Amino acid sequence: MDIKDKLLHDEVTNVVYFSPWLNNKEVGHIEFYQQLLLLLKEIGIDVRELKCTEDYWARDYMPIQLNENEFLKYRYYPDYLVNTKYINTITDSSKVLRGMGIRCRSTNLIIDGGNMVPCGSYIVMTDKVFTENRKKKNDADFKALLEAELGHPVIIIPWKQHKDDVYGHSDGFIKWCGGNHILMGNHGDCYPKEAADIRLILESYGFEVNEMRFKDKIDSPCYDLNWAYINFLQVGKNIIMPKFNIEEDEIAQKYIHEAFPNCTINQIEMTKIAQKGGALHCISWNIKQTPNS
Repeated sequence: MDIKDKLLHDEVTNVVYFSPWLNNKEVGHIEFYQQLLLLLKEIGIDVRELKCTEDYWARDYMPIQLNENEFLKYRYYPDYLVNTKYINTITDSSKVLRGMGIRCRSTNLIIDGGNMVPCGSYIVMTDKVFTENRKKKNDADFKALLEAELGHPVIIIPWKQHKDDVYGHSDGFIKWCGGNHILMGNHGDCYPKEAADIRLILESYGFEVNEMRFKDKIDSPCYDLNWAYINFLQVGKNIIMPKFNIEEDEIAQKYIHEAFPNCTINQIEMTKIAQKGGALHCISWNIKQTPNS
């Protein structure tokens, strides 16, 4: 795969932000958050809190850092919140960014941060980005506009809405491991055709894809939770991944260790959050900042 990598990736990030709603006694997860902060402190990761957020998720509304000095802010207006009782939980990232000293360029396109996974010099997104912007899937003109706004080539992978996935976020499917390697979650355990289609598309761009699989390794996989292992947080050479006190914990840790042999891996129990549809990547926003930022 002969591509020039200019995108900023998790392996060079050094700061992680969270929403203070995680520490809210009514809607947050206080015990988990305190354990997470303690873990991050022990491994030397700089942790900061966002302001003016409306819920404890963070990834989807915060801008994507394309390189050290370039952030892109987009319209966060997800269909799974619009016209629902949760519409008031849509965070305005402009308010969050005030006073942070971060300059962003903006696009009017509707995007979720969780639907952008940098892989080499590409950004991988599910085709939900088309429907969110009221375009037909595989609209070539819209894809060209998307790439122009992001400033990087985009790989579109297929997504179909299921009862357990109304989000269509690519960070629930894949993670770039460096070079031409991608680790994919266990989507193939439940939806083998869709997983095969995703794999074929990524391979057509020169990537090698390794899939997590639990179905043939244990008798009773917990599909309500084991999808979430791929939604881990990487800050520099440190990885924090979910655990659920199920058989898959050890298997998933082995998959991630093999994919990231140069990283230190820690696990944290987060069943209640994963049951809400997200995990560590969803609740965090990790970026690279200079010491004076």
